[in-house]
Amino acid sequence: MRWISAIALVVMLFLTSCSSKEPLPGEELILDARKDYRALDSARVEIVNDITGETEQTFTFKYDEKGIMVYSYTGDSDGVHLKQFNNGREQFTYDNGVVTVLSSADLDFTAYSRDVPYPMADEGLILFYKNGIIPEKCLLQEVSLQGAANPVTHIKHEYDVSKISSEYSGEGELKSFSVDYNFDCEGNLLDFIESAEIANDDETKSYRYLVKIYDKNAVEKVENVVDISDIDN
Repeated sequence: MRWISAIALVVMLFLTSCSSKEPLPGEELILDARKDYRALDSARVEIVNDITGETEQTFTFKYDEKGIMVYSYTGDSDGVHLKQFNNGREQFTYDNGVVTVLSSADLDFTAYSRDVPYPMADEGLILFYKNGIIPEKCLLQEVSLQGAANPVTHIKHEYDVSKISSEYSGEGELKSFSVDYNFDCEGNLLDFIESAEIANDDETKSYRYLVKIYDKNAVEKVENVVDISDIDN
């Protein structure tokens, strides 16, 4: 399945680097948030283009009583329209007007579980790559956000693009990349924003993607987002 992401690092840099360096500002909060997310029974993730305000990706998952994952994914950006639903037995995919179905008997079918989660349900969704971060450009401060009753902890990590460019799979040259995280007063992750500048030909564009996690352990059912009436009988 293709991914929609102008900043392809949203789904590429999933590993936390092992390092003997001193902890970075906010590192413990981020690592705890990654573990907490990985342990959820269910959740809904939205990735919003923070420049246009449009939601470009939505991912919802829930584990059943046997630990099998049921998920749905919707992506819509730059003329690419994707939808997918997988319940551990069947997979339905809509890809720019073409609907396909796989079953557990097909070689290309993959079932996901707590032991082998779908990438967007794994801890790597919350990006943290320690060896790529520039320590002297890290920021941690208490700020007031609109709608928040209490001050939040804002953490900013700027990356050395020379250390992460090999992981970038998008078009053009990655010129800058940073992540801003917001935590509430109890240390819970509120959201995070991935920002990048990408040079393509003689033009450099800025991108900002806001990632929010909703309905933690509160998803009752994952609906099939693919219209199966379009499937040829």
